[in-house]
Amino acid sequence: MKRGEIRNRQRTISPSADPKSEWSGATPSAHLQLARETWLALLVLLCVLASPGFTYAQDVEALRPEAVGWARLKTPSEYWRRHASADPTLMEFLRENTTLNIDPTWFVADVENLQQMCAYPLLFSQGIAMLNTPTSKANLAEYMRRGGFLLIDSCIYPSVTPDPDEFYRGQVAMLQEILPEARVVELPPDHDVYKCFFQFPDGKPPHTFMAGIYDPNWAKYGLSGIMIGNRMAGIISLSGLQCGWARMEAVEGHDIECMRMLVNIYIWAMTQGAE
Repeated sequence: MKRGEIRNRQRTISPSADPKSEWSGATPSAHLQLARETWLALLVLLCVLASPGFTYAQDVEALRPEAVGWARLKTPSEYWRRHASADPTLMEFLRENTTLNIDPTWFVADVENLQQMCAYPLLFSQGIAMLNTPTSKANLAEYMRRGGFLLIDSCIYPSVTPDPDEFYRGQVAMLQEILPEARVVELPPDHDVYKCFFQFPDGKPPHTFMAGIYDPNWAKYGLSGIMIGNRMAGIISLSGLQCGWARMEAVEGHDIECMRMLVNIYIWAMTQGAE
């Protein structure tokens, strides 16, 4: 896909099939309307973009659908909102490089509140290993089963994430507890998430390193997909993408590469529907 060739999706998260669920039979949240008929919508938009007289700066605003919000998952961790002050920079990048109508502010989705979570098609999280109540665990599992997408990205600052291996194991262990049907798989270098919008020819995410010093303990991790059946319901990143767009010390242009990776993840997430 090229610049501008993406719109908000128009699908819904499925209601729970569990008769004991408080949301069983409820109307799916309108905020989780993200298209599964993605390619038809993209084809129509591509034709518009290719039409004579189209000027991106002016006409793209007319193509933006209703606003979608970016939310961080509030968990018991004291770091759940780390780097959140830089999220508007990411939102601006999304608006400048796609037709997604992202609200320029960032929102909070409390893991203890399923309805609040279901207002957002994608939730960003610093990590879920610390979930410690039955409600929080059940809510996250239900959100993902209905079609919500969870993006976990570790902060690389040592006081936040001292051991990348322990961080990864903690995420996988929690997922196995709350979603026993889920699998966590390493995404291959040729996966579409590395080329669905911006191109990452090496098939690797950009990595942020503490003080800009390469660390093989972090660099060995690519992106891992959280699979429920054949659907990707989330991604685990140990790349410090958020540290990148927050402009921690790094080579020039690294912040842009991190935001490009996030755009790809967001677009890929929007193509994943509830089963």
